[in-house]
Amino acid sequence: MQGAGGSVGAAGLTTIARYLYGRLLLATLAAMTALATMELLYKTHDLYRFVVAGLISATELAVVCAAFLPVVFYHAAPEMVTIAVLARYYLWRQHNEILTLRGAGLSCWQIARPGLAVGVCAALFTASMAMYALPRSIGVAENIRAAAELRIAPPMLQEGISNELAPGLSISFQRWRTSDVIDGVVLTDDREPGRFSFVNAARAQFIEAGGSYVMVIQKGMRFTQTATGDVDRVSFEEFSIPLGGETPSTARKANGYYEQSIAFLLSPPEEVRQNPQLWTICVMEGHHRIINPLRCIGCVLLVLGILVPGRQGYTELFARLVLALGAAFAENTASTVIFAMTQRTMEAAPLLYILPLLSAGIGALLLCAGDSHFGRWARWVTFRPADPAFASDVPEAVALE
Repeated sequence: MQGAGGSVGAAGLTTIARYLYGRLLLATLAAMTALATMELLYKTHDLYRFVVAGLISATELAVVCAAFLPVVFYHAAPEMVTIAVLARYYLWRQHNEILTLRGAGLSCWQIARPGLAVGVCAALFTASMAMYALPRSIGVAENIRAAAELRIAPPMLQEGISNELAPGLSISFQRWRTSDVIDGVVLTDDREPGRFSFVNAARAQFIEAGGSYVMVIQKGMRFTQTATGDVDRVSFEEFSIPLGGETPSTARKANGYYEQSIAFLLSPPEEVRQNPQLWTICVMEGHHRIINPLRCIGCVLLVLGILVPGRQGYTELFARLVLALGAAFAENTASTVIFAMTQRTMEAAPLLYILPLLSAGIGALLLCAGDSHFGRWARWVTFRPADPAFASDVPEAVALE
C-alpha cells in the first residue's frame, strides 16, 4: 500500500496483524473463561452439598467440572466468541484504531479478517467439542453424579419434606432429636414391581459402618400392598435399611443423547426409528452439533459487518454498538426458538441451517457495502499533524485537504 510519501510495508502489516490477533485471542480466552465458569457453577450446584457432607471429594468435583466443559463449549461457544469480537472491535473503533487502519488503506474485509479468523477457529474448536469430546466425557460426569446421589449422609436429610434415599425409596420425618436420631418417621418403598410398602415409626437412628450408614427404624408398623390388592400389616421393634448400598453401575441412568456419536444421532438404529418423536429429537440433536460451530462464524461476521464499516463519530458508534448487541441477542433467541420448533418434525431440519447462513450473508454484505463507500467515508477523516514532517507520511486518502 503506497501513500503520499511512504508506504505500509510487509513488516508494518505483520506488526498490525500480530496486534489484532493477540488482542482478539486474549479477549476470546477471557470471555470463554468467564462464561464457562458461570455455566459450570450452575450445572454442578447440586453437587456442592455432597462435597460439604463429605460424600464426594474435591477431586471428583473437579473431574465432573472438566467432563462438563465440552457441553458448555458446545452450547455457549457462539456467544463466547461473539462477545469477544464485539467488545474488541468496539474498543478499537472507540480509540480510533479502526480509523487509523482505514487511513492506512486497509479495506473493511482486511480489518475484519482477524475477527473472522477467530470465528473460524472457534467453530473448529466447537466442532471438536460437540462431535468428539462430548460423547466421551459426559458419561464420566453422569457416573459420578449418579453415584453421589446414592451416597446418603444424615445431615443431608431435611425435616418435613420427602427425602429420596434411593430410586423408589423415600423418607420423611418430623424433627431431629439428636445428630443421629429422628422422630416421626414415614418411609415409602415401591422398588419392587407390584409391591408397595409404607412404614410409620416412632424414630430412626443412623449408624455409621465402613464409610456408609445404616438406618435402624424403631417401634413402628409396616403396611405392604401386593399386586392382588391384599394388605399385610406387621408391627416391629426395629429393622434396618443400608443407605447408599447401590453401586454406580446400578445407579447409572440410561444413556442420553449427549453420549451418542453424531453418526448414531443422524442415522439412529431401528429401535429408535420405531418411535417418531424420539427419532426426530435424535436427528435434530445431530444437526445441532453441526449448526452451533457454523453459528460461531455467522455471529462473528454479523457483528463485524455492523461494527467495522461506517463513519467515525460517537453517535454512530453508539448506534452501531446497540445494533450489534441487538442482532447478537436476536440471533441467539432465534436459534433457540428454531431448534425447539424443529424438534416436532424432521422435515424442518433445513431451517436450522438458514440462521447461520443468513447471519453470515448479512455480515458479508455489510462489509462489502462498507468497502464500496470507502471514498465517501474517508472524506470525514481528518488528520491535524503538529509536525509538518509528519504530514508527508500521511496517505493521500486521508491527507488534510
